[in-house]
Amino acid sequence: MKNLFVLLVLLIGLILPSPSMASHIELKPCIQVSHCVKEELSVDNIVSPYEKVSTIVQNFPRTKIVESDGDYLHAEVTSRLMKYVDDLEISFLPEKNSLIIRSESRVGDGDFGVNRKRVDLITSKILEN
Repeated sequence: MKNLFVLLVLLIGLILPSPSMASHIELKPCIQVSHCVKEELSVDNIVSPYEKVSTIVQNFPRTKIVESDGDYLHAEVTSRLMKYVDDLEISFLPEKNSLIIRSESRVGDGDFGVNRKRVDLITSKILEN
């Protein structure tokens, strides 16, 4: 019985994250800057920045959110004509009160500025009052 209790405690410890663990995901750096943009945005004056940016992304055309956990969002954005898929990732860092936004094309050597425009649009919309 005692061994069963110890086993149960160990299993619960593996399943439940400890409070000291950050749940956000650190976004990888841009390797090909010709089709990738990564920026950190201070959101000190914004109430519920993760919820706000999540709502912004939900309203983008041809965008499907594939993962969202409260401080990390991953969306796939499909181009209108060629149907290429870009990855949009946003990580909220509550300890720094900032959002890291990363947008990258999956294929090609360039993106015609689409990822820069996407990140700039998110940044401008989140800073609107």
